[in-house]
Amino acid sequence: MMQRSVSLLRPSLNAATQIFLVGALSTIGLIVSYASPLMQRSTTPIGAAYAQSSSPQVGQYARAAFYVEQQRQQDYADAKKIMGGNVPEDVCRQQNIPSAVHDICGRFLKRSAEIIKENGLTITQFNEITRRKESDPNLQQQIQSELLKLQKTAP
Repeated sequence: MMQRSVSLLRPSLNAATQIFLVGALSTIGLIVSYASPLMQRSTTPIGAAYAQSSSPQVGQYARAAFYVEQQRQQDYADAKKIMGGNVPEDVCRQQNIPSAVHDICGRFLKRSAEIIKENGLTITQFNEITRRKESDPNLQQQIQSELLKLQKTAP
């Protein structure tokens, strides 16, 4: 996990959105790499289900990514306190981390999976949308639009 420097000036909405998306996509990458083998596979034909990129699925995905990112930020701050402010990149993949940080990583993975399910997706569906958006600019734009709406309404 990588911490971004924060400017004293308030960034424009586009810059704030880009920073948020980088964090959210990093989080999603962690979920894809860690949670996928641990979770039960869906029996839904993924390719057919997401060929149309319908609005409800995009909304579910964006909400899940948004709340997973909030969880990641909270857990990162906790890990940072434990590690004295020096958190290595991909801390959850590191071998020699304090047990309390290891526990935070486990809690993050568990909570992320719960958030995804609470937002109406399986881990497999979430991961498939994550992979698809990389090669589908239309889907990526739809997700970004949903994330902007969530940012505007978040406290």
